[in-house]
Amino acid sequence: MGQWANVLLLAAILCSYAGSLQASQDKRMAAGTDVAQSEVPYQASFRLIEQDRHLGSGAILNVRFIITQASFIWKLMRTYPGQPLSELARIRLGQVELKSKIDDRFYTIYSHTYHPEFDFEAARNDVALVRTREYIDFNRFVQPIELLSGPIPEGSLVSYTDWGAEKDTAAQDDYKEKLQKLDARAISNDQCKELLSPWDLQDLVYDTRVCVYTNGTGSICTGNVGGPLVMIADGRAQLVGVMSYVYRACNSLVPGGFERLWNHHEWIAEESSVNYSDTNFGEMCRVVRNVAAQILMQNKETVRRRRAIRAAKVNSEA
Repeated sequence: MGQWANVLLLAAILCSYAGSLQASQDKRMAAGTDVAQSEVPYQASFRLIEQDRHLGSGAILNVRFIITQASFIWKLMRTYPGQPLSELARIRLGQVELKSKIDDRFYTIYSHTYHPEFDFEAARNDVALVRTREYIDFNRFVQPIELLSGPIPEGSLVSYTDWGAEKDTAAQDDYKEKLQKLDARAISNDQCKELLSPWDLQDLVYDTRVCVYTNGTGSICTGNVGGPLVMIADGRAQLVGVMSYVYRACNSLVPGGFERLWNHHEWIAEESSVNYSDTNFGEMCRVVRNVAAQILMQNKETVRRRRAIRAAKVNSEA
């Protein structure tokens, strides 16, 4: 929250200065549960422009960047050779329904950047950044997510969200109508390799992977790509990884593999920085005010929950 406070303070100063000048963004999941949009305001859906079909997911990093799976963008570009990404897909934010509505907000893709050491064949360093042409308009249902800067403890509870079907081979009509959430535990890479050894897949667990395991309660099936893996720390959602590799689709006793984003924190921070030299400060100030209002509301909600927990504990001890 300290980083956001500094950003907001700087933006507020810039807003004030600007005001004075003017005066003078195929694998899915089984056994997931429906998600409310207020739970995942960072979720992004990449949509095929011509058919408005969901292609893959991502997460909002800031007012200009969405983070997703590099393999997803790479395969999409090769499925439609000769066409720029901006003419193939657009980004929808602020919704949990699979099908878009007439008043949904879409953003044009300006550019995309693969990790410099991305290897499609090996699915290594499988992360990409997608820049929007317009500033993302934050509100209650559209918010950036904080990027986790360090490793998570083994056994941490994590959640993965995406739209999904409950069978191995699925068409778009088989996908769930609402965004799905799958809860799991993060496991060590050694445990992940052990669980994958019966299928001789242990060599596919790289040091940039974080494995998650449900122990039979759910699995990733057909069509999930690029979706965010999130953990809650200090009452805030923090981005741990993006969907990268399904070792055995639709098998709830096999772990799933995500790109470990804390390994790429420096690259992500550098590549997703926003250049404000040509900024429309009137538009930016409106965005900043929305962000500030949402953070204030989230802080108040966090305080309310902590007070409720303390009150419940006191009552139980009385």
